[in-house]
Amino acid sequence: MRIKKFLLLLFLLSFPSYAHAASWVNFPTSWDIGQAFAVSITSNADYSNPVVTWMNRTINLNVEQGGAGKISYGLLGSDVRNVKPGNYKILFEFVQNGKKYKASGNIALRARKYPRENLSVNPKMVNPPKKELPRIRNEQKLVGAALRTMTSQRRWTTPPQPPLTNITLTSHYGKQRVYNGQPRAGHNGADIRAVTGTQVHAPFAGTVILTGFHYYAGGSVYIDSGNGVITAFFHLSEINVKNGEKVAKGQVIAKSGATGRVTGPHLHYSLILGGQFVDPIPLLSTSIHQMLKKGTQSQVNSR
Repeated sequence: MRIKKFLLLLFLLSFPSYAHAASWVNFPTSWDIGQAFAVSITSNADYSNPVVTWMNRTINLNVEQGGAGKISYGLLGSDVRNVKPGNYKILFEFVQNGKKYKASGNIALRARKYPRENLSVNPKMVNPPKKELPRIRNEQKLVGAALRTMTSQRRWTTPPQPPLTNITLTSHYGKQRVYNGQPRAGHNGADIRAVTGTQVHAPFAGTVILTGFHYYAGGSVYIDSGNGVITAFFHLSEINVKNGEKVAKGQVIAKSGATGRVTGPHLHYSLILGGQFVDPIPLLSTSIHQMLKKGTQSQVNSR
């Protein structure tokens, strides 16, 4: 009898118990517009299909081993060009033990003051000739499609590789730009000093999703690194990768230049998170783990 009880106990212990499964989400309760922030889902048991919805965009995450259980990482933000201060909903969803779990909250986005910048450029780069309008519209469609790319495999790791060996900013993210006296939207990237021909490195591993020489951006490369993380590089003189190519972190992908709408040679570097252009520079000196420490952790209950 004792042997039967022992075998029964051993049998039960051989299967995981979901009664004690616990899961949490982590996100900041307030943040500055234009700045990247980190989110996560963690659990002491397996789960699947994790997604986070932010700014009307659902972002696929992947599940990894983390600590004593599983974790999903995400990088999000808000675009200085079109997001106003206020409270914005964030929603997490995943499946665990056959049940769908949801957790939601609000992030209070704060205004951040970005300076104004006056620039003098070729007049056709402010008011393009009519013959160029079909080209510009087509390029906008191509870029829009690229920015909607959504893959769940995380190929980005932090901190990223700086795109240039030396980082000296000539124009910060968020500056309201005035071209030839005509106001335009805020700067959606960072301009880094670089003479024509300087090698440009991929900040993250990923897949090239768009290349070309565009009217405003000049030589351009867009790289998808998973979970809605996309990097973009403009005004290039030379492109060394092609659409669909897999690139490694730190790989030379192009050379800087002065193509498109510019006042001189430099590299424009953009970081796009879930379709939102954010300031790419702070991420160069931090990690996902450091960013998560600035968030608030909450336990998740089943629907």
